[in-house]
Amino acid sequence: MPSFRIPRAVASALLLAGVLVGGLAGATPVAAVATTTPMILQEVPVWDLEGNTNGICTSGATMVIKNAAGTFNAANYLEKAQACGFKVIFAFPETINYGTGAIYPSRVARWVNKVKNHPATFGYISVKEGSRQGISKTETRTMYKAFRAADSHHPVIVLFGDMPHFGTTRNPYSTGMCNIVMFDWYPVETTDGKNSIYLTGASKWFPRAKRIVQNLTPGKRMWLMVQTHKYLKPATHKKQRPTTAQLYRQVREGFSYLGASGIAFHVWRNTNYTRDQLRDPAMVDAMAKLFADVKAGTFR
Repeated sequence: MPSFRIPRAVASALLLAGVLVGGLAGATPVAAVATTTPMILQEVPVWDLEGNTNGICTSGATMVIKNAAGTFNAANYLEKAQACGFKVIFAFPETINYGTGAIYPSRVARWVNKVKNHPATFGYISVKEGSRQGISKTETRTMYKAFRAADSHHPVIVLFGDMPHFGTTRNPYSTGMCNIVMFDWYPVETTDGKNSIYLTGASKWFPRAKRIVQNLTPGKRMWLMVQTHKYLKPATHKKQRPTTAQLYRQVREGFSYLGASGIAFHVWRNTNYTRDQLRDPAMVDAMAKLFADVKAGTFR
């Protein structure tokens, strides 16, 4: 596929006009990308923020998603994140039992009250992949109401998995669920633990999801979480580490087909995985180059 470069001034002008860039040298249309597009990390421990591990604080990322539960010192984490230049999106595992699918909206306010007044707080993830966990549309709405009752000033995000069934009774979407819709899509797989295949469903499923969101909730922001990890078990996963070209392709497809206005990168730290960003400085370097391209308006 021929690549093309959008000058920053042109990209900014097109963005303000709400125009899509396409048809250049036969390239897949790519939305003009805001230089302030959120670039989001996930599950970065406080000590890696403190130590700027793998250059994380200078990588160009702008946000971090963090679980907060038990004795976690959310105030301290916010201070360290702010020193790194990050806003924080919190998820509170104590508000949902993902093993049973039970929700606990009465627990939301206690955690929200710990963080809602800090300038580094961006917002909250209320539900993660509810369709896989048996969390219903009504329950997702209940969680949204609980978060908004506790804090009406910061956005609530729902992470939807199972993209092919998004908007169906199996993975429902409706009004009153969230302020930002986030999808995850991990297309780099392996059949034997050594080769690498790329699932091509984004061109089909992303436009469909975009239409559903725009028809039901016009103007709703959509973000995409892309894959950087390797995870060869259980057998149903078989995720292979993306190459730099595959990383860029994932983000390009998010901008092109979904109209994503933010990109999250899964995952900084997960000891269950074969490889994560913490153990893969080369991946973090590739992400930093991507962040810089997006910020400069030269992503291609």
